[in-house]
Amino acid sequence: MRHAIKNCAWLKTRNLTRTMQGLATTVAVLALFVAGSSAAWAVEPGQTAEKVKAGVDRSVLLGGKTYLAGQLTASSEEENVSTKVTWSKASGPGEVEFADANALVTTAKFSELGEYVLKLTAAGQSSTLTVEVIAPPPEKRLQRVENIRYKVNSPLWTKRIKAQIVGWVPHCAAKLNEPELREGGIHCFVAAANKLAGKPAGKHADHVAGDAWTHNIVESICLALMVDPQGDQEIIEAQKGLKATLEDWIPKILAAQEPDGHLQTYFTLKGFKHWEEEHHSDHEGYVAGYFIDAAVAHYLMTDGKDTRLYDGAKKLADCWCNNLGPAPKKSWYNGHQGMEMALVRFGRLVNHEEGDGKGDKYIELAKFLLDCRKGGSKHVQAHVPVIEQYEAAGHAVRATYNYAAMAGVAMETGNVDYKSAVASIWDNLVHRKYYITGGVGSAIGSAEGFGPDYVLPNGAYCEACSSCGEIFFQHQMSMLQQDSKYADLFEETLYNAMLGSVDLKGTGFYYRNQLESPYQRYPWHGCPCCVGNIPRTLLMLPTWMYSTSDDGIYVNLFIGSSMTVEDVAGTDVEVVQATDYPWSGKASITVNPAAEKEFSVRVRIPTRSVSDLYAQTPQADGITSIALNGAKITPPVEKGYAVITRTWKAGDKIELELPLKVHRVKSIDKVEANRGRVALRYGPLVYSVELIDQPMDKVLKPDSALKAEWRDDMLDGVMVIKGTWADGTPLLAVPNYARENRAPHLKKHIVRSMVWMKDE
Repeated sequence: MRHAIKNCAWLKTRNLTRTMQGLATTVAVLALFVAGSSAAWAVEPGQTAEKVKAGVDRSVLLGGKTYLAGQLTASSEEENVSTKVTWSKASGPGEVEFADANALVTTAKFSELGEYVLKLTAAGQSSTLTVEVIAPPPEKRLQRVENIRYKVNSPLWTKRIKAQIVGWVPHCAAKLNEPELREGGIHCFVAAANKLAGKPAGKHADHVAGDAWTHNIVESICLALMVDPQGDQEIIEAQKGLKATLEDWIPKILAAQEPDGHLQTYFTLKGFKHWEEEHHSDHEGYVAGYFIDAAVAHYLMTDGKDTRLYDGAKKLADCWCNNLGPAPKKSWYNGHQGMEMALVRFGRLVNHEEGDGKGDKYIELAKFLLDCRKGGSKHVQAHVPVIEQYEAAGHAVRATYNYAAMAGVAMETGNVDYKSAVASIWDNLVHRKYYITGGVGSAIGSAEGFGPDYVLPNGAYCEACSSCGEIFFQHQMSMLQQDSKYADLFEETLYNAMLGSVDLKGTGFYYRNQLESPYQRYPWHGCPCCVGNIPRTLLMLPTWMYSTSDDGIYVNLFIGSSMTVEDVAGTDVEVVQATDYPWSGKASITVNPAAEKEFSVRVRIPTRSVSDLYAQTPQADGITSIALNGAKITPPVEKGYAVITRTWKAGDKIELELPLKVHRVKSIDKVEANRGRVALRYGPLVYSVELIDQPMDKVLKPDSALKAEWRDDMLDGVMVIKGTWADGTPLLAVPNYARENRAPHLKKHIVRSMVWMKDE
């Protein structure tokens, strides 16, 4: 109840109109939730009530076990206890070993790869679930490329990165400098520091998580300062201002850190004890994790020469390690994840910088915090132990953070149960609960969260923070599984759900990224969790673009840029991409190693429809051609990557062409919201039609000709899609990221842009 009350208090700070819009959407599809929820056992007229539930479909690694937790709906607890239950194999290529075939809750192991159907029988009825037994990922994970200094030379990304540095990040920093900002800000750190120093402190702002937005902007500033301005005076001036803000803020933030290392100004000013049961919902780990992320970015930005925030992060992480852990330490979990991801990342950095396994304890603590998640609510992913979670559920931001942390722990520890759980969750999320834009979180049946399978209304929630979390999760999975499909997905989220969260000028943002949008972006929010999360994700391009292995480098994204990736098979490698992708498919990758060295360059071969929910025509997957130093080659393909292995020397150039066409996309019939509708995409970009160009009730004929056309005079330069509606009037579609940048005068609360159009 305390958690529910606190959430209601937060809602009071939000724009009432938007809250009511979300409420109306929820009410409108409530029937869908009741009918489609895995928790709602509805009985159709003339049918017998279902008494047995085997559970959700899932994956498991060969050699691992799956956790079975059947459910009975007998009329009384005594009847459930007395009911005989039996688990059996209905089908499958190998043997199934049940720990106890007559126990409702048990485990099963499998002898061979493949798809199995398990049957639970009780009270004269039976229920089944499907288990996909998959091969384990490679034992050695890929290495994350932490953010490095880089240049951007891309018709699309140069302008988008500039808008963040010149517009959005300074705007957010100025907002957080306001002395009476009720959502938090730097004044909270000053007040907490005053209290610790025995001075008059004043009261805290309204938000228990208020420190988080400041930490996000500190990280965003550090990332912005790692972008080479290449002589652009607006960027140079903006970076000067951001650096001054950073130097003003760092001492104020560190002065608010308590003597034992704990850092959360709300707790300091309110006199709260740390890690109490009553504070599960008070964002203790969420805030702490963001501080560690900011410290990592600052350490990297200063090349390790300024350790002020790094030292503060170690002090905070050590505080947590000293108090939380196996007995006699304390068991605890936070209602909003963040610390778990950050501890894994920080542990890796400490091991890299200090060696001798000095960061291992932070990774161990991350796993411990995840393992403590049980006995709580599905909303915060604490309903069952994380290794027994096989579907995406609950609050979408918390969920994606949780899953990213689980994938990180799986990589670092090799834990088979963790690897099986994230594989199952990934499958459920991508193939049942995933929007075409790469957004997640329908908010149907779970506040700001995941709804039932296939219930994907176009008035979606798709919170910007959940898009960040989706990228974090897919990126971690790409390093764990080393398969290009995960990069296909984080590219999709980055270009569609994420990139359009901020307008082209960097003056307003979307908290919700709906596929049918009834309102414009705006400059702030009562719960400003997304305002700093968006820029820190967009400015982390090097991390999304590349990963490394012991024998080479993985190229995940195609963006005109230049940066030096460290320690590729023992040498540093400058990688220069020249391309105007996604506007055209031609790209070159020049490889400049510091010393001639043999290694592999793995280039992603894009697949445009990874999710089973969507199919597109015509197909345009793969790479049309690839050449090395002017000569065409046919390299081997491994897990969706073209593998080019040679002794590389400075100036070696890979040239490739990606097929880019206008596609029609259809949903499978299970997605009721999109029946009789079609969407358009071009390469990685999903498109929207806007009310400023045509009415929103038009119909697109299946045989209507469509073509892509470059418009230098629109939306900072953009490829539009042109065609003809069924009534003969012209159709114009723009990339979804560029929607709602031309028509501030349109009425509110009507559909101003949409992804899914009516289709004859």
